Amino acid sequence: MPDRWTLQDREAALKWCAKRNDQGIHCIIDILGRYNQDEEKARRSYDAYIELAEQIVDRSLKASITVKPSTLGGTVGRQFTKPLARGICERAADLGVGFELDMEGQRMVDLTLELAEDCSRSGMKPTIALQAYLNRTPQDIERMLDAGARVRLVKGAYSGDIQDFNMISEVYKDLVELIISRDVPFCVATHDPDILEWVQQRFHDREMLEFSFLKGLSDETKERLVSDGWRVSEYVPYGSNKEGYEARRKAYLRALDELGRVPAP
Repeated sequence: MPDRWTLQDREAALKWCAKRNDQGIHCIIDILGRYNQDEEKARRSYDAYIELAEQIVDRSLKASITVKPSTLGGTVGRQFTKPLARGICERAADLGVGFELDMEGQRMVDLTLELAEDCSRSGMKPTIALQAYLNRTPQDIERMLDAGARVRLVKGAYSGDIQDFNMISEVYKDLVELIISRDVPFCVATHDPDILEWVQQRFHDREMLEFSFLKGLSDETKERLVSDGWRVSEYVPYGSNKEGYEARRKAYLRALDELGRVPAP
């Protein structure tokens, strides 16, 4: 299926977002990039995020931007990653565009949390993705909520501490309960039909909860949730560096197939 997972460029992503907005779906737009190893490449990524945020405003779109710290030099040049991330967060806040931090492999977790805290200290309210399959996540949730960040809870798509599907699902529910106990807005990001049904039965406040999905999955479920009055968002990545991202999506579907399971329709 052409463009199932990603879109070619910014223009295509913005047009897709306009279509989704018409269906009542908010977009979380990501620029697919590689690990930038020097400041010049990291600054080019910074410029691209700023331009994306400005285009979202120019087109009156309901969308946020999400940043992978590795594209801002996070794997090697952390001394310039923090001011770049803060700069994007501040500009997004000025424009009224949501700012999110995407989670990557385990070596990036500490830096990503630090960036979220730094953004929060500047008076902004970032969203951060946290992964259920890491043993540290309960403490990370508490830390991020104390900092004033919003949590987008995912199962995880890299390498985690917990491998068993059923165990991850139970941990995910426990983490949802933890966030509910703090009485703060949050985001459930999953395509697991059992968890989606459980969350709707467990939590009824449509102003506090957002359901988030990937582009290319669960389109029927997105539209049904919107019609039922829930907040729904779709993760929309674009760019030429799509190999790793698409490989993780395909691996996810293969793993589900081996378990005899399917994502929500």
